[in-house]
Amino acid sequence: MATRRIAIIGAGLAGAACARALVQAGHSCQLFDKGRGPGGRLSTRRVETPLGEAGFDHGAQFITARGAAFSAFMHDARDAGAAAVWDARLVSIDRRGNVEPLREEDRWIGVPGMNGLVKHALDGLDVQFGARVAALKGGAGSWTLVRDDGRREGPFDAVAITIPPEQMSDLLARTDGDFSTQIAQANTAQIGPCQAVMTVLNAPFDPGFDGAKLYGGALAWMARMGSRPGRAGPEAWILHATTGWSRANLEASPDAVVRNLLEEAHVRFGFPARPVWSAAHRWRYALSEQAPGTPFALDETGTVGCAGDWRLGGRAELAWDSGAALGEALAKS
Repeated sequence: MATRRIAIIGAGLAGAACARALVQAGHSCQLFDKGRGPGGRLSTRRVETPLGEAGFDHGAQFITARGAAFSAFMHDARDAGAAAVWDARLVSIDRRGNVEPLREEDRWIGVPGMNGLVKHALDGLDVQFGARVAALKGGAGSWTLVRDDGRREGPFDAVAITIPPEQMSDLLARTDGDFSTQIAQANTAQIGPCQAVMTVLNAPFDPGFDGAKLYGGALAWMARMGSRPGRAGPEAWILHATTGWSRANLEASPDAVVRNLLEEAHVRFGFPARPVWSAAHRWRYALSEQAPGTPFALDETGTVGCAGDWRLGGRAELAWDSGAALGEALAKS
């Protein structure tokens, strides 16, 4: 089979898995991502606070690996020093205060931050960050990527798109060709938002858990960053709101988000009411709520495909599986 040149838009886990499958099959890949660096929802944010630098895994909190392929990747990442198992007091708590431990399974995190997993997945691949693709021009076997700064990349034999469905639909709407099936499937997908609060305390705080799934209020999750392997610095916590609350307060000011979520944490768990430092972050596309149910889709020419966790469900492993399946399909087309 002749070597083909393939562009991949999006350099998260789905894009990385797609590229790895294509490279393994002997093809050439180039990835383009609008972000400043690897991570996306697998991000770690480092900030200066009055108590020194603090690090927050403010997106995805951990990863589970249940299938053979993704388990092999996670163990490889661990052996490379890019991943570790989070061995901590992890519980669920309902509105009445009933506490149950989360079921036993390995919960992986990136080292030294969650984006360490994406960095490892992209190791050895050709990636351009800060490269937002605005449109595709051309056709099957000769696709050109038009960036929002006017630069053109290509031509490419095929294109894989591994960005959120809303962004994918906008891109395909400005692209030559018929992508009605992919756009229709993207329109049926639903990805919920998440409002997150990062906060630093002036003293250790122990509510009896290191991470908790929460029910019955605005909060969906709380976790102590210092309980995670490779994390150091002041007492830092992350708070995530539920999808429903986040959607209802999507345009709320950062100060209002911080105030509301900290107030609930204070009422429910005695969380300190006056942190040393706090900030909010809005994840507009955080959790897949409704998915088409198939790992990927190709256009009628078999040269433009889409993949991502939005096609299968809201777990990192499903993003990997989706991307790998698209890569295998493009390698054979």
